[in-house]
Amino acid sequence: MKCPNCGLEIPEGHMYCDRCGLEINFVPEFDPEVENEINATLSGMADELNKEDREKEEKRKKREKLIRAITSRWQIILVSVIILALLVCAAFFVFAYNSKSSLYYLRQAENEKSKGSIESAIQILKAGHKDHPNNTDIIFRMSDYYLEDGNTNEAVDTLRIITDGSSFTEEKVLNAYESIISIYRQSGQNDMVAKILSESDNPVVEGLRQRYIPAMPVMSPVSGTYTEVSVNIKLLEGTSNKIYYTVNDGEPDSGSIMYDNEIVLDDDGVYNIKAVAVNEYGISSPVSECEYTVEKGAPAEPEIMEPSGDYNQNTMIVAVAEAGTSIFYTTDGSDPTMESKQYVSPITMPVGSSHFRFIAYDNDGNFSEIVDRQYHLVYTRLVSTEQAVNNLVSTLVRLGYLLDNSGKAIGVEGHNEYIYNSVIEIQGAGEYYVVVENHVSNDGTVAPTGLMYAVNTHDGAVNRLGYDSSGKYTLITISNR
Repeated sequence: MKCPNCGLEIPEGHMYCDRCGLEINFVPEFDPEVENEINATLSGMADELNKEDREKEEKRKKREKLIRAITSRWQIILVSVIILALLVCAAFFVFAYNSKSSLYYLRQAENEKSKGSIESAIQILKAGHKDHPNNTDIIFRMSDYYLEDGNTNEAVDTLRIITDGSSFTEEKVLNAYESIISIYRQSGQNDMVAKILSESDNPVVEGLRQRYIPAMPVMSPVSGTYTEVSVNIKLLEGTSNKIYYTVNDGEPDSGSIMYDNEIVLDDDGVYNIKAVAVNEYGISSPVSECEYTVEKGAPAEPEIMEPSGDYNQNTMIVAVAEAGTSIFYTTDGSDPTMESKQYVSPITMPVGSSHFRFIAYDNDGNFSEIVDRQYHLVYTRLVSTEQAVNNLVSTLVRLGYLLDNSGKAIGVEGHNEYIYNSVIEIQGAGEYYVVVENHVSNDGTVAPTGLMYAVNTHDGAVNRLGYDSSGKYTLITISNR
């Protein structure tokens, strides 16, 4: 073997060249052709392996590139969405709080109210309404604040912005009307409810009227001709609403006759009755109407022979009625009925003022018109005031109230004196002098005793004078002690 460096023949077994010192690597000797074939085969195998590796690497790189591309695209989309959302939110809050939107004013007003400054809150809402005139949230909130502040009129006027406007929905208009009605009801202004519901032909108002208009009264019995002694008309509405009516007197309203009892038709004639129900808001129902003809054939009224007037002597009252009828009368001014006193003979006219009313009934219960008589009977004065006082003293001495005509009382120092005071008329008893009693002490002191006496101006009859439960004069009989 030769040294590959210097060409020196290397003895077998030497590891280094003796000339140049190169380390000798011993390899077996191959046939060049075999070696070439081996090299060629190895080279081909290496190329095949390298080709597969390259293809795998290229596929891997393509896959990674695709994944990176897809991932990058979704990341861009996600980031874009997030950025857009942030921009929208930012824009909303900037608009809401920095551009003074309706929400801005509502929040600011609420903050002021929570601090106890409701007036400042109202001013903020006024500014908000100016910037947003069609925003109903601001209007309703402002009305609420006025109401909380005790300003009913301003609360209503604020809601009228909606009811009187033309740019609001029917729902908002209805809500505004209902709020106004609620305010008026709570403040007791029911008449204003009727006014606001009658001022407009707005369909919303018409719907509210239907809700608040009371039902029409029903009359019983129905229209027709009746021959009974009297026809009693009932008016029914079914609620607590007040009913007003007219009889032959045009359209009824709250100024007409208020119905509280049956309407009695007891005279011949034709009666046109109209009625309405009026609720607490002053709203009237439709008018109900019935017409009644009464033909009962009433008897003629009794003839009273003594006309009304003044009388000064005993007088008898005489009444005459047609055959088949009976006469009844009262003396207290009330309407007579078949339950009143029946006239059977002439009546002694009472002393003083009297009021008689007479009526005639036939056998079927039909009755006449009432005849009214008022009398004033006062007898001629036959007793003077001096005689009345003397008669009183004599009577008191006779009955043992006084010791003598000087007025000396038993067991009491001094004496009594009696002074004429006035003339009075006592219902049903006649005319009397009023005499008062005074006590005169020995030292000349005069003091009223509180006693009064009545002496008849016609016959001198003596009585104590007192008062009944109604405060009217009454006669008290003086008895022996």
